[in-house]
Amino acid sequence: MTDSEGQQQRRFECLLSAVDQIVVILNSAGEVLRVNAGGASWLNTEAMLSRTFSSLFADEIAEHISSSVNKALKSNEPQKLTVSMKPEHSFHWHELGLSSAQVWDTTLVAVSSSELMWVARDVSVSKRNEQKLFKQAQRDPLTGAYNRRSLLTVLDHSVAQAQRYDWICSFLLIDVDHFTHINDQYNWDTGDKVLQQFVKAMHGFQRTADFFARFSDDRFVMFLPETNQEQALLAAERVRKLAAEQQVPCVASDGGEFILNFTVSIGAASLQDAQDTPESILKRAEENLFIAKQSGTNRIEGEPS
Repeated sequence: MTDSEGQQQRRFECLLSAVDQIVVILNSAGEVLRVNAGGASWLNTEAMLSRTFSSLFADEIAEHISSSVNKALKSNEPQKLTVSMKPEHSFHWHELGLSSAQVWDTTLVAVSSSELMWVARDVSVSKRNEQKLFKQAQRDPLTGAYNRRSLLTVLDHSVAQAQRYDWICSFLLIDVDHFTHINDQYNWDTGDKVLQQFVKAMHGFQRTADFFARFSDDRFVMFLPETNQEQALLAAERVRKLAAEQQVPCVASDGGEFILNFTVSIGAASLQDAQDTPESILKRAEENLFIAKQSGTNRIEGEPS
């Protein structure tokens, strides 16, 4: 080895020791020559040596790895792949020390005609944060129900699909009766508790296929796929009874505790024809809700059969 080659080698060693990613050096046959664990202190690097790298992965990922080795050698272009690693699905990596699920952003590059470098960066935390932010953007922060924006997105897709395949679907527009009075008489915290308890009860009540969202301050929408008007009215009556059964523990301004009961009124509407839109169905549901409220509250109202 010349002095110049020795300096390059030392630079490479210093760089390798400084990175916190997993770095695997492979020969052109895809066999592991060397491993740097980086920040993965759990990794048994010795157990990886001389093994065929792709054989450490599940079949579908192994195919990508083998293909990436060939592409990297032929094109000299970096080959990128994001892989989800779970110990229970990654037997060999579990043997190597993987004990918790991780997501890796990986890059495979040919450094010469006979050697490749595979680098894996654990992005589990950032992926979880992305998912958390995405869920937060979809949810109402007070109640945990889906928000209006999520609802309208789902309705646009679901109504179009129902029309395309000649399916049926219905909406329930649910309004908490006398909600302004609850806030004024008891306080806003009490109003919040009413909404939170109602949403919690609804989450336990709804079917898997149903979509429930907070539409405005004291209004909620429940989308019922494969549900005709008669079935929607039956569902609405069950929701009305469910709300009336709720008992909300509250604290009065003088520190005394009391139980608050509340009711809801519901307007139901169903998909009628190919010209119907989520907006037109919701408008009819709102008209029916108005009738229910004007008729004394704690009622349901739907469209004629």
